[in-house]
Amino acid sequence: MTNSGQKNPSTAETNTLFAAYNSGNFQRSESICRQLVESYPESGFIVNMLGVIQDATGRSTEAMQSYEKAIEVEPGYADAYNNTGIILKRLGKHAEALARFEKAVEIDPDYGDACNNLGVMLQESGEHDAAAPHFATAIKLNPNAALFHFNHANSQRAQGKLKEALNSFDKAIGLRRDFSEAYNNRGNLLEDMLQYEEARKGYSDAIRFNRDYSLAYSNRGQVQQKLAHYEGALEDFKQAIKLASRDSPASDQNLQFRLQVNVGDLLLFFRRYEEAIAAYDEALKLEPESLDVVAFKGNPIAALGRLEEALVLIQQGFGFIVFDKDSGVSIKHG
Repeated sequence: MTNSGQKNPSTAETNTLFAAYNSGNFQRSESICRQLVESYPESGFIVNMLGVIQDATGRSTEAMQSYEKAIEVEPGYADAYNNTGIILKRLGKHAEALARFEKAVEIDPDYGDACNNLGVMLQESGEHDAAAPHFATAIKLNPNAALFHFNHANSQRAQGKLKEALNSFDKAIGLRRDFSEAYNNRGNLLEDMLQYEEARKGYSDAIRFNRDYSLAYSNRGQVQQKLAHYEGALEDFKQAIKLASRDSPASDQNLQFRLQVNVGDLLLFFRRYEEAIAAYDEALKLEPESLDVVAFKGNPIAALGRLEEALVLIQQGFGFIVFDKDSGVSIKHG
């Protein structure tokens, strides 16, 4: 039944809807929302809210339809543009998502979440100079949003504004003490600043709040190498491999490859030659075309006295210099 007297539901009706949604009772909240859509078909707010519920229950196609309907009935409803942008970004349609976030901010320049989302899109395209002002605006509108400070810090770091970035990471952590990604990225920044011991502490904090954070173990391993803590570095790399293989077997193959190479290099340093060979073999399973690793594998084989086999691998990987009077100097592999 259409309510012809007003465009949007009453405060009491809205509170009932939000109470059901916030309690996690999506079935009831959707039922309430559909009744309100019938009563207030011209309310972009209610049609958009139906999309929010649908998206929360894994029905992004239906959610997108509801958001588009909200824009149709209320073209100036910024939240619907922001929400369509979120789904489009999730689908990998970055240009379309960027346009939706830009429209949301155009409609409502004081919409902090949309400013942040627009900044993230620009950040992911490497446009940090363009992204940073949007994060600054989002922070001005909501200074207690840890994520906004975190995103701003990442762009400031990319801009070379290291002290400002450190301050932003500190603000993010101050607002959210268990923000493991902020500790990790702060560690990256401290490495840029050559503060290796402080970086190691940052990665340790990231791990303290997320024991399954493979990238933080990898980063701590890297900085432990710089600090000559080789045993600790080896353990960190091994733990990172274990977690990366368990949690994302195909999503970041390059990370797993680099970790196996690092493990191989450290095992070679510790003269654990057979284990080093096995680590390089694991790396080559991930990236068989890596000629450098083919050559690296020759080093522990040579240390085991298998010199001919090692020479073949080193020549295959690094190549050897050939001189021809017509073509000149060249490097041949194999």
